[in-house]
Amino acid sequence: MKKFYWLLIAVVVMLVAAAPVMAGTTVTYTGQGFNFDGTTWNLNDERCGAAGQGTANDGGTGQFANWNGPGQPYQTGQAYLVWVLTANGATSATLNLPDGSTVDMIKVGGTFKYASQYYPYLSLVNYPVTAEYEGKAKGNVQLVVSHGCQPFETEGAWCSPGYWRNAQDAAWALTGYQKTDLFNNTVVPNFYDTASAANPTLIQVLTTPGANTFGAASAPYGLNAFNATGAFLTNQIPGFHFDPTLIGNEEACPIDNHGNFKP
Repeated sequence: MKKFYWLLIAVVVMLVAAAPVMAGTTVTYTGQGFNFDGTTWNLNDERCGAAGQGTANDGGTGQFANWNGPGQPYQTGQAYLVWVLTANGATSATLNLPDGSTVDMIKVGGTFKYASQYYPYLSLVNYPVTAEYEGKAKGNVQLVVSHGCQPFETEGAWCSPGYWRNAQDAAWALTGYQKTDLFNNTVVPNFYDTASAANPTLIQVLTTPGANTFGAASAPYGLNAFNATGAFLTNQIPGFHFDPTLIGNEEACPIDNHGNFKP
């Protein structure tokens, strides 16, 4: 009898060990919140600037209008998307974004919300963006873009790494970043997809010719860390965006060494 008892316990332990771990339920984003005008994809509900700030969130605090995180209103003209996962009964949810990051969504009643930076429609559906929730949800579960602000049209530009290495603080101030900001926290992952083990500052990369010690060519533009840093900073100049076709064109930088916009 005792032998049978211990055999029964062993079987139960084996069954428990072999039982699959229940994973969360995944919901895939399929384009809700955008419309096609025959030429391009646009937001169904666009809220930008001061007029949008008070209505782009629940409660008027700005927590769902700021792509940097809860609690801070977005800046006037800042591009963003507000995601809403309807999953009444779920206990928690995460959102997987096109840059490879996974973020915790904020529970609001029977929904979960998160404000992210703006991504083009095709990036969202081709990636694709997904949400994963824990718990048992009731009714129709869906992931949508509620509203947001599309980036205003900008002009292509290229300011070389050499330009940024020698540019004065006033020029850097236009970008909102400083020479001491870390490469891994800025250039990675949108302009260089591999974090550097050395985690240098931006100016350290810019003062290392070729920056080959920080990695070779990397997606999405096939740039080494040196050029990727120049591309990142160029992309932060108000009214302009980095254009890879302009690399090497010294006339393509819209500002001078002092941060003054050229005529």
